[in-house]
This record gives sequence, C-alpha cells and structure tokens, in this order.
Amino acid sequence: MAARLRNTDVFAGINAALFVLMCIAVYYDRFIQYRGRGNLHEFAIYGGVILSLIAIAWLYFRQFQFRNSMLALVQAGILVHFAGAFVPLDGGRLYDAYIFGIRYDKYVHLFNAFVAAVVVSHVFDRVRAHLPFVRGLAVLLVVLGLGAVVEIVEYLVMLTVPNAGVGGYDNNMQDLIGNLLGGTLFVVLDCVRRSRRSRAASYAEP
Repeated sequence: MAARLRNTDVFAGINAALFVLMCIAVYYDRFIQYRGRGNLHEFAIYGGVILSLIAIAWLYFRQFQFRNSMLALVQAGILVHFAGAFVPLDGGRLYDAYIFGIRYDKYVHLFNAFVAAVVVSHVFDRVRAHLPFVRGLAVLLVVLGLGAVVEIVEYLVMLTVPNAGVGGYDNNMQDLIGNLLGGTLFVVLDCVRRSRRSRAASYAEP
C-alpha cells in the first residue's frame, strides 16, 4: 500500500524546487560574479548541502502533524527573506530599505524567529514537554541558537566572499536582538493562550 502523502511532503517538494529555481535564475550568476567560474565546485557543494538539509528536515518533521496554516506561516517567512534579497527598491534591495527607522532585514529576523518558535513549540507539544516555564525558556533558547547559527554562516560568507553585504558586528547583534524579540513575543503570547485555556478548563470542571 502506498504511503499517504502528507502536507509536509508537498511543502518540502515545493521548497526544494524553489531553491533549485533560485539557483538557476539568480544564485548561479551571482556566484560567478563574486567567485568566478574556477570555483563552481564550491557552488555545487553549497547547493548539495542545502538540498541535503531540506531532505533531512523533511524526513524528520514528516513524523509530526502540522496544520496547513503553520506551514503557510513558515512559507511566508521564506518568501519575506527572498523578497528582501531580490525585490528591487530605489536602485537597491528591499533588505536595504528602512521602515519606521528600522532596516527591513530586522523585521525579517523578528518574523522568522516568531515562526521558528511556533514550529519548535509544536514539536515540543508532540514530545510531551509540559512544564510551561521550562518549555517556554527552551523554545526561546532553541530559536536564539538557530539564529546564532545563521549569524555564523553570514560571518563565514563575509570572510570568504568579497563585498557579500551581510554586514558587520553591529548588524550581527541587531539580527540577534530581532531573533530575541520574535522568540520572546511568541513565548509571551503562548503563555497567555495556555493560561486562558487552563482557566477555561477549570471553570468547565463540575
């Protein structure tokens, strides 16, 4: 009997295809511009690693049941990142635009940190981690850790790719602050939601 198709299967397939499309349409030309044709093996390694990570994440997360709305939220986080990098605005990128005095990039960090906290919290629920404070703290620390990994990658890009444009120390710290605010926002809202649910359940008891 064939295995049932899950929404996570569709989600992983769409994003693997999206990444391959971006490699063909955008990333390849940019890589040639910055690194030259003599380093195409490096481009192949990057692409292979990212596709492998998508496959590993798909194999692990397909064991959990995700609502379509949650996957749509994750997809929105991916798309706002792509929009920042590739949507032109006033001769530059959307990432370089300032909204209410704050660079667009920081909004992306806040939003994606919130989304990451939603997903981590959902996974924690499925593995029965039920201590509210410890659970909330763990979710926040996991999100901050994931954000720190991204900053390490950006630092390595800055060291190896001339004019990469990922920013310096101040930029890294601002990104981490955006991650902290997004993760904290989720933890606060989640605690309020769980508190209301707990009170409602206690009122319903005979």
